[in-house]
Amino acid sequence: MANQASVIPAATAKVELQDVEKYTPGPNEVLVKVHSIGFSPIEAKVQRFATHPIPYPNILGSSFAGIIESLGPDVKDLQVGDRIVTIRSPKALGDPKFGAYQKYALASASSISKLDPSTPFHAASAAILNTAAIVCALTIHLGLDRPDLTSSSPSPANKNKKILIYGGSSSSGGLSVRFLAHARYTVITTSSPAHHDFVKSLGAAEIIDHRQPTAEIIKALQSHGPYDAVFDTIGTPAATDAVVGYLETLGSAPVSYNTLIPPLPGTRESPANVERKFAPYSFALEEPAHAELKKWMLEVYVPQGLKTGVLVPTRQEVLTGGLGSVQKALDDMIEDRVSGKKLVLDPWA
Repeated sequence: MANQASVIPAATAKVELQDVEKYTPGPNEVLVKVHSIGFSPIEAKVQRFATHPIPYPNILGSSFAGIIESLGPDVKDLQVGDRIVTIRSPKALGDPKFGAYQKYALASASSISKLDPSTPFHAASAAILNTAAIVCALTIHLGLDRPDLTSSSPSPANKNKKILIYGGSSSSGGLSVRFLAHARYTVITTSSPAHHDFVKSLGAAEIIDHRQPTAEIIKALQSHGPYDAVFDTIGTPAATDAVVGYLETLGSAPVSYNTLIPPLPGTRESPANVERKFAPYSFALEEPAHAELKKWMLEVYVPQGLKTGVLVPTRQEVLTGGLGSVQKALDDMIEDRVSGKKLVLDPWA
């Protein structure tokens, strides 16, 4: 057996455990022995609803961590044996060789963070995909400052600016809270009481119980506002009801907010003066205009942040059973059986 993968044979089909080739890396590519797969709910939607136009058969999965097994031509600053974490580039979404759900996978050398020996693989794979999305959303789209990892006392200049992060216990929400709190913004967020302590530890100034009736959530949002920026990391119809309901209380002047996903079925229409903004945020890292931001995220924020605790990964739920548990992970996510945690697994365990 050269390699083994959980392959999706056709659109909306269940994954199947198959023997596949052990790939040879090409220019600017490395072959990685995968030790941790970080699952994303987006992948479950791709399987169940064929939401992305990809060829079949394919191997899903966009984030993984492991050890470099071999190098392709022209690869610099990486060595065999390096511990790394990576995200699948948009250009590789259709190529199964770059899918995370396998024991050996290719990775683009330009989409890799080298890990400190103290950083667990599961922590890294749980963090990197959503980190890419929130870094782009918060800095490029909302124009907010990055945290300064070179200083033990970041500038307090932002303390009087309030940012609303709707969904502080979600993967992207928690990463957003931590990112902005370390940049010294005052962060208001939402969470269920079960995750209150964890979200508070990330640096949230105030936490609103999102299990309340929508009218009560809106009142709480009003009491802590106004906000310099609003980012909805949940995007469900219920979350939209609360966010748009709050923005409606501000009057008839044009307002906007950003959200992590496009409208789902059942989502209310926003009034004419409220703009709901969505973008495939992490894709912006591939644009030449944002090359410096990508370099900072991959070479500074992810490796140093994970090492020092500035970047706190989503708490992980480790699945056993190796690649045979991939379908369980996809089912658990699509059936909403995962809350406040990121599913991860070691394909060898």
